Amino acid sequence: MIRLKGVNKYFNKGKKNQIHVINDTTLELGGKGLVALLGPSGSGKTTMLNAIGGLDSVNSGDIFVDGAKITGRRASRVDEIRNLNIGYIFQDYKLVDSMTVYENVAMALRMIGIKDEAEIKKRIDYVLETLGIYRYRNRMADMLSGGERQRVGIARAIAKNPKIIIADEPTGNLDVDTAAGIVKIFKELAHEDKKCVIAVTHSEAFAAEADVVVRLEKKKLQD
Repeated sequence: MIRLKGVNKYFNKGKKNQIHVINDTTLELGGKGLVALLGPSGSGKTTMLNAIGGLDSVNSGDIFVDGAKITGRRASRVDEIRNLNIGYIFQDYKLVDSMTVYENVAMALRMIGIKDEAEIKKRIDYVLETLGIYRYRNRMADMLSGGERQRVGIARAIAKNPKIIIADEPTGNLDVDTAAGIVKIFKELAHEDKKCVIAVTHSEAFAAEADVVVRLEKKKLQD
């Protein structure tokens, strides 16, 4: 479902402070399941995730999302492929604090072209119920706890019904119990809803719950 072929990514390429952040990486993440990209800070995990999600360009190599090549294509086409196939969950949530929970999720659906308000309501009610936050649907985003905000971020991603969900340190800002609840949601999405879920993490506990663990160290994949 996700394939990287000889991918290289540099910061400050050609300068004295050049960093080779993704180093000639070939990787295939196919089928369904929970995948953990595991490694310490600075190992290139988030950069790789952003490249997979089409949010960051690479210097060489090819990346394919559900068979569609996203490297070397115009930004509008990459956006189209990403919106069709990927739900992105950010570490810092990226919620609009001046909107309600319902409005935050609705905005994501309208961005992919869904205009029927009945369909929007149906999808939002379903994901909020599933994630246990339906009672917060009319609450302003800035009134939520960290765990509740992360669940809204998940709701926004899965309401699109994407084939692939990618998450950047989704439990990094959460306490142990809340983090365990988020991992449980990801496992359910992967196993019951048959999604490919890819999450960046530095947590060995998170990785222990994953079906596949990809370890990164010093910008290289480890066996």
